[in-house]
Amino acid sequence: MGVMKADFAGARSLITTSWDDGHPSDLRVAELLEKHGISGTFYVPTRNAEGRKVMQPAEVRQVARRFEIGGHTRDHVSLTDMSLLEAEDQIVSNKSWLEDLLGQEVSGFAYVRGHHNRMVRQLVRRLGFRYARTVRNLSASPGMDRFQMPTTMQFFAHPNAIYLRNCLSGGPSLERVTVLRAVLGGGDLVTRLTRAAETCLGIAGHFHLWGHSWELEEHQLWDDLDRFLGWLEHLPAGSVPNAGWCIDRAGVATRAGRALP
Repeated sequence: MGVMKADFAGARSLITTSWDDGHPSDLRVAELLEKHGISGTFYVPTRNAEGRKVMQPAEVRQVARRFEIGGHTRDHVSLTDMSLLEAEDQIVSNKSWLEDLLGQEVSGFAYVRGHHNRMVRQLVRRLGFRYARTVRNLSASPGMDRFQMPTTMQFFAHPNAIYLRNCLSGGPSLERVTVLRAVLGGGDLVTRLTRAAETCLGIAGHFHLWGHSWELEEHQLWDDLDRFLGWLEHLPAGSVPNAGWCIDRAGVATRAGRALP
C-alpha cells in the first residue's frame, strides 16, 4: 500500500482531490487514494433526499481516519432554493452530526450542486466553516476567496460544450482558458485529465480533482481512476486535503497555516 504523499514544506506544486455526496463507494475511492499516496476531502451529507445511499456512521469514521471530512448539508439540498433560516438548519444539523460522530472540528463545506450566493457564503462563514468548495472548474489555483474555492476537473467525461459553458459562466481568465485548451485537446478522460494536471502544475502549481463515487460506480470508471492516480503519484508535487490549501486575506498561499516558500 502506498504512503500518503508528504505535505512537505518545500512543495511549490500541490495536488488535492475532493469527493461529494458521501456514497458508500467513497470507501473504494479512499482505498485507491491511499494506494497511490494521494490526499483528499470527502463531503458527506447526513442523508440524501434524492434517495441515493449515504455511508453509515461507522463507514464515515473509517474514511475519516485517513482523510478530511467536510460538510454537505443534512439532506443534500441546494441552499439557494430555501430561506436562510432553513439553510442554517441544514448546515448546522449536518456540521453538528459530523462533529459529534468524529469527535473533531469539521472546517470545510461543499455547496450542493455548486449552488451558492453572497448570503449563503456569509452564512457558511458565520456558522464556523473556514472554507467552502464550489464546482467551478478549469482553475489552476485555489483562488482568492476561501468561500468560493474552485476545482480543476471533475472525474467524468463531459462533452466539450460543458467545459466551454463552465469556463464562460465561471468567468473566463487567461489561467482558465489555458487549462480549457488542454482539456479540449481530445482523447479519453484520463488523457484529458493528464494534460490538465500538467498544465496546472506548469502555470500555477495547483491541481484539484473532484468527483462522485456513485458516478464512478454507475459508469465503471474505477480502472480509469486507478490509472490516473497512479500517474499523479509520480509527479513532483505534494498532496494535501482541501483544508491544506487556501488563500489568506493578504493573498499569501498557505498550507496548514504556514506560508509556502
